[in-house]
Amino acid sequence: MYDIIIIGAGASGLMAAIQSSRQGKKVLLIEKMSQAGRKLRISGKGRCNLTNTLPLKDFLKHCGSEPRFLYPAFTKFFSKELMSFFEGLGVELVEERGGRIYPRSGKAQDIFLAMINELEDSDCQIIKNTRVTKLLVKNQEIVGVRTESGKEYLSNKVILAAGGESYPATGSEGDGIILAQEAGHNIIPTLPALVGLVVDYSFPNAIVDFGVKNAKATITNQNDKKICEEFGELNFAEDGVYGPIILTISRIIASTLASGEKLNLILDFKPAIDEKQLDENIIRELNLRGKEDLKSVLRAFIPQNMITFALTKANLNGFKQASLVSAQERKQLLNFLKNCKFQIVGDFGFEEAIITQGGVDLKEINPKTLESKLIKGLFFAGEVMDLDADTGGFNLQIAFSTGYLAAH
Repeated sequence: MYDIIIIGAGASGLMAAIQSSRQGKKVLLIEKMSQAGRKLRISGKGRCNLTNTLPLKDFLKHCGSEPRFLYPAFTKFFSKELMSFFEGLGVELVEERGGRIYPRSGKAQDIFLAMINELEDSDCQIIKNTRVTKLLVKNQEIVGVRTESGKEYLSNKVILAAGGESYPATGSEGDGIILAQEAGHNIIPTLPALVGLVVDYSFPNAIVDFGVKNAKATITNQNDKKICEEFGELNFAEDGVYGPIILTISRIIASTLASGEKLNLILDFKPAIDEKQLDENIIRELNLRGKEDLKSVLRAFIPQNMITFALTKANLNGFKQASLVSAQERKQLLNFLKNCKFQIVGDFGFEEAIITQGGVDLKEINPKTLESKLIKGLFFAGEVMDLDADTGGFNLQIAFSTGYLAAH
């Protein structure tokens, strides 16, 4: 018999276990993988963007369609409290551009080790390589859990912190969502979010994994109506695009894309200048460097890596003498730089998605406690709920704050 059983040793589960242990509770933390915190240790490309220093009002603007649900959790444990928490564990932090907070070492592993070391020094019992297959419920009250081996662990409080479905190799395979559904909870359909987008084009090897800064990405529907746009950095893959602005866009269009609606991606590689001025600049370069070939002139407008891509996409001859470039060919180049269009045909899937959109319906969870409205003693934390946010430290803050609140 335990005071609290926590399912899942990710960011939210580890926080819940630490907070419960600090209250002197008898805690059991169950993790199905051979190691705890696998997703946490690779977060932020291995650097772990813990949180963001934006004021609460602005922070919430980055947090999904139901930001008000998070208000109670954030008022109890927000970015300042989280930073103090890790500094108290001996982790030095640093603030980078956009208010993003990282461990000074730049290693997500240090965040994980700080948490697991505290737990291992506490009375918290951690069981690994153990999959929970059933929530034990009696008269609409939680009484414990059953594992794959058939063994039962008893408690009148269970925190379900088993994650979503993103990065399944780390253990997030939707187990927690299935457990909640089998216990009677409604599940909002899950989708990959903060994920790269697949387009109807094969990019040349020269730009695969190449990053373009200061670009604008716009999403339009079949009627060319703008859905959203973002400015910043993006990267190319063999058959698609990824990077900061693409990840942000993917959250916004996830449900639309999943519905089968055809969407377009339009890239503007020169967003700081309008078409008229850019066309004048192109004319000037072509006149000044009339004896050079077009391929050489293009270096004035795009990085070397992108030249082959530009010539192919714009259907231009890179060996043509600049002075011989026609008005139509100049228009094709201008169109590439300002209106490079692709059709989106899918996304990179859960395997590469940073987060899961969808999960346990928030209407069935008390936001003040994170307790189920259907089953007494069942609490939720982290990505298992229908919560998702932009990149920039917002999702990990949600995980830590909900883990904190569920434990109290």
